[in-house]
Amino acid sequence: MRNKLAFSILLLLMFSLAAAGQEKGLSINVEIEGLGEILLEETSVDQTETTQLLLKKPGGMLQVIDSYDGLMPADLIKHDLDGDGSVEIISLLRHPDGIDVIMHIYGTDPDFKKIFPESQNENNPLICREVFISTHGNQPAVCTRHLISYHDFGPPELYRLEFYQLQKGSLVLAQQGFTEGTHYNILMNRGALAFHSGQYLEALDFYNQAVSSSTGEISSRAFVESLFYLAESRKFLKDFKNALELYQKIVLEFSQNSFTDAAQSEIELISQNIEHPEALSFYIDVTSHINCDRWETALELLQNHKLGSAESPLLDRMLFIRAEVLTALNRVDEAIEVYRTIQQKFPDSPIIGSVEAALEDMLEKPEETDGL
Repeated sequence: MRNKLAFSILLLLMFSLAAAGQEKGLSINVEIEGLGEILLEETSVDQTETTQLLLKKPGGMLQVIDSYDGLMPADLIKHDLDGDGSVEIISLLRHPDGIDVIMHIYGTDPDFKKIFPESQNENNPLICREVFISTHGNQPAVCTRHLISYHDFGPPELYRLEFYQLQKGSLVLAQQGFTEGTHYNILMNRGALAFHSGQYLEALDFYNQAVSSSTGEISSRAFVESLFYLAESRKFLKDFKNALELYQKIVLEFSQNSFTDAAQSEIELISQNIEHPEALSFYIDVTSHINCDRWETALELLQNHKLGSAESPLLDRMLFIRAEVLTALNRVDEAIEVYRTIQQKFPDSPIIGSVEAALEDMLEKPEETDGL
């Protein structure tokens, strides 16, 4: 009897110590018939913020389904996503400093198997502004709403909508589309999305629509920004004549704006190298890959094509974008050497100021802090 009493006291003491090290925060719950209560609960264990997905069984016993370190609860959704009569759980979380949500999906029959993401080591590809249940083809669908914000002249905003369905235990993209609208902010962002995907004719169409938007006069700042990306799209299409006219319009008619220097730089690049069409065309090809975040492809072109080497009349610029690509690929030491090569070989280059600024930034030592 004494042993049982001592054991009970020991259990109570251990529970008290554990509770002292754990503080509960925000909690969201849903009921699942036949299973119990699902909780998405923020806790602080030994001053470490975490969120747990829990099953509270009838009688109060808790089962940990999953844990998410450094994230906060955002929402908890239950729905039969594949029509098999068993509901799935959608756990939505967010970073303490952000508003976008991160989605995890679990089956409830029989052991809360994680459906999405499929691997514990997989980075979650579905970070979006909102998740809700919808339908597609008369079947349930998880709809994610992604903000597209290359330009910020809204509201209204542009969102990409993606509809996912659960098929044979896997989450499959069934359809995607965009919110509709003729406001210039929506049209400009549609243009930007096409531009950064390398779809320059489509980008021209959307930016031209934005300039002549039917739902109100476009602001002067948005107008200039649209002109610049119209010029950039023309440049990447190698329509240098019309690109120059647009750049010149920005410089001459809208001189006090944030795009004047960039437009003037493009005018100088094209004008000074128009007599070297092969080299200029190659340079545009490389920068187009960079524009579309195809950094490895850009570097491969620069390394393997003769016009990316000493034979190019645009060698200073070729070296500069090579250094930018190396930096983006985290090959910083190599990038520094390339910048130094430009300093040595092209001290009077029109881009030398940008070279020196980049080097200064890369070589700057962290400030020393006393007592830390």
